[in-house]
Parts: sequence; C-alpha cells; structure tokens
Amino acid sequence: MFGKVLGAGIGGCLAMLLEWPPLVVFALVVVGALLGHVFFDRDVDGPRSERPKSTAELLGEPTPHLRQRREHRARQPRPRATPEQAALAAALTPLFVEVARADGDVVSDEVRAVRAFFERQGFDEAGLEAVRVGLKAAIGTPVQEVEALVKANRSAVKPGLRVEVLRAMYEVVLSDGAMGRAEQDTLRRVVEHFNLSDEQLREVTREFFGSGAAHYETLGLEESASDDEIRSAFRRLAAENHPDRVASLGPKEAEAAAERFRAVKDAWDALRQLRGL
Repeated sequence: MFGKVLGAGIGGCLAMLLEWPPLVVFALVVVGALLGHVFFDRDVDGPRSERPKSTAELLGEPTPHLRQRREHRARQPRPRATPEQAALAAALTPLFVEVARADGDVVSDEVRAVRAFFERQGFDEAGLEAVRVGLKAAIGTPVQEVEALVKANRSAVKPGLRVEVLRAMYEVVLSDGAMGRAEQDTLRRVVEHFNLSDEQLREVTREFFGSGAAHYETLGLEESASDDEIRSAFRRLAAENHPDRVASLGPKEAEAAAERFRAVKDAWDALRQLRGL
C-alpha cells in the first residue's frame, strides 16, 4: 500500500510542476501508483506461499485435523485374534521373554525372532497384535521361573509344536550373539518340562551347530562319547598341551603346543554348545 501512495504522489507532483492538463495528471498518478506497487509493495509482502509455521508444526505435534483422524481410528473396533492364536501367544510370549532374558535385557533382534516364529505359524495381523501385547506384558513383569511357566502353559502348546518352539528359542538366543551357559541351562529346563528328550535337543542343536565330528576327533573321541568322557578328554589334553608346560623346550615347541591347545579349546567350546554342557 505504501508503494502505491508514494508512486501516485510522485506522479501527481511531477504533472502539476510541469502544468500538464488534468487528464495527463490523472494518468501520471495511476502510472505512479502502479510502479510504486511493483517496486515496493510486492517486496514487502513477500511470497504468499511462505506462511510462518505454527508452534505445533515446529514441535512436530499433530494438527487438530490429524488428531481427529487418529482419535477416530482409535475408536474403531480392532480385529480380534482367534481363541487359538490368543491362547498360544499368551502361553509362549512369557517363555520367549525368559529365554531372551537369560543373558541380559531383551533386545529388538530377539523380539523380531519371536515375531518371525508366530508369522511362520500363520498368525495374521490380529494374532500378531496379541503377540505384541503378550511380549509387552512379559517384558514389564519381573523375572519368572522358567519351570513354572512351562508347567503352567504346557497344555496350550501341542506336543507336535514343541520342537518348533525349541528351534525358535535357539533363533532367539543366537539372534544377539553366541549362546552362553545361562542360555543353555534355560533351554535344557524348557526341554525337560516340555517333555522333550535329550536326543530331540541334540537334533535341534545339530541343526544350528553341525554334527561336530571334527571336534570329537580332535579330542580323540567317538560321537557316541558321553558328556563326562568329553569333559575328561578336554581336561587331559588341555593340561598336556598347555604352553606353560613346554615353555622351557624352546620357542618352536611352545608355539606348537599353543596351536594344539587352541585346537583342543575350540573343540571343547563347539561340543559344549552342541551338547549343551
């Protein structure tokens, strides 16, 4: 507006100083107003599209319209899991959480492994929501005894599904790294109270760690060796090949002993994983 007034004033003054006819004066006033608007007012107004953001937008808060849409969706009835899906989710989510907790806090990779198991069982969106709710409740609950959980929920898990559950528990355990002693103990307790056999445990373990034939050979044993025989062979060979025993024989002998010791230790670690020792 200021540019229009200024331009009109300049045009009118110029025409009157030159004593031009009224019609010319009027024309110069109009032209001056237009030029003033072009050169002054448009720069001041700025682009119409650059509207200042509201406080809600700056803070990332939902607009009233978006908030209303969210509230409307929240009021809509959600699909419900089938009774079978709800029962299985309620029975297994606390167990999966306790297996994941064996080595510390539950992490996102472990949660994804649990979800993948239920997806393989054909859980739809409603069923997976029941899984999410069950996991959230279990994670928010203090640590529980695995034996008590298995006994309380065993009837909800059909015998034919229990080996699949065990495989899924291995996936959960291995999703965040190697299997530790605490996790092995937890899995053995699950196997025992699920009424699974040691052979079923070993079969599943071999799926993840292999047969271990080379490791038995390193310890001088057959695959049929007992757990006690494996422990005894490891202790004997580790003592015989410990680098401290041959340090006085020279660097070559010490290096060879250290290599044999590492091989024995690796074989023991692998068989301990395989056997759940």
